[in-house]
Amino acid sequence: MRLTSEKQIPHKIQTCAHAHQLGVPRIVYEPLSSSRLSLFLSPLAFVVSALIISAYATFYDQIFSWWPLWQSWMVLGIGVAWFLIGFWMLLPPLLTPPLRIFLCPRGLIYMRYGCDVIHWQDIVQLSKVLKVSQASTLLTQYTLLRSDGTLFVLDNDLPHLDRLGGFMEREVCRHLLPQVLAQYNAGSVLTFGPLAVSRSGLAVEKVQRLLPWSEYERLSLDETSLSLYCYGNSWAWATLSLSGLPNVWVLKGLLEYAAKQARVPLVESSPVISQSPHIALYESGATLSFGALSLNREGVLLKQGARFMAWDEIASFGVGEHEVIIKCDGSTHEWYTLPLWAITDAPILAQITDYVLFQQYL
Repeated sequence: MRLTSEKQIPHKIQTCAHAHQLGVPRIVYEPLSSSRLSLFLSPLAFVVSALIISAYATFYDQIFSWWPLWQSWMVLGIGVAWFLIGFWMLLPPLLTPPLRIFLCPRGLIYMRYGCDVIHWQDIVQLSKVLKVSQASTLLTQYTLLRSDGTLFVLDNDLPHLDRLGGFMEREVCRHLLPQVLAQYNAGSVLTFGPLAVSRSGLAVEKVQRLLPWSEYERLSLDETSLSLYCYGNSWAWATLSLSGLPNVWVLKGLLEYAAKQARVPLVESSPVISQSPHIALYESGATLSFGALSLNREGVLLKQGARFMAWDEIASFGVGEHEVIIKCDGSTHEWYTLPLWAITDAPILAQITDYVLFQQYL
């Protein structure tokens, strides 16, 4: 992943983004330079092959004709082997170009063989694949389904796939959740993988009964699973793996909305967040300072340049490993990037902004 200026963006990508009204691409996600290394080493192998074969042909009468036949043929075979190595290294990058993702304010450009444009509002399904072991959990892939039925796969060859995925999840939730809530209010049955949600309650394929909203208590969401709980039971009524589960954050928003509509006391899915003193301080109306920015219930103030943004102007707020990226909504679709060294208490900042923005979805 790298931040770019407009001049660093290829002209083809700029033209594509302008034609589809995506805004100016700001962040590029591309694999590490392994494919570029192959493109460098492959010609080197061809040069070595050419030198060996040329030397064999030039000095055959003086040197190699006196050698035993199998030895002279071995020299020629080494030259051919170097040629095949160079060809083998060159073939994969040519047949399967590396994937590049250009992140834009209104969507992204998926570039491998050509430029595929994906607007945020055109994504109808977003899911991820996790590889879970006792030692760790590995994110291996994100899958996007566009409204025209085209499927796009983002593998973990892309660096910082989790950060890109988190940004996509927020944008998909922002666009899909209002539609999903409208369908729910209209009485539709909404499916999220094995889970069906309706005004009557929840149903899971493996559980042979309906959980009505009057019995639903809360949900618990962690890195690998989503668990549903009913009243009077400390064990989960159903646990779903996040691997392959579509539109997880849309589902979470729908469950919280449906529980509120049914007037069921809802326990927050994350006890850490609900009990956080920083959340309580924010809710009390205090202004919290995080170095280069501060925030309160009204919005966010960037101290450098004295730029104030109300919460309803902020489309997304990402706290990454090296920077904080703020995307504004509206006609300009402004982006602001702050280096992480200028931010104090970044984990707390991420916790509060996730809490605030998610409340806006409901």
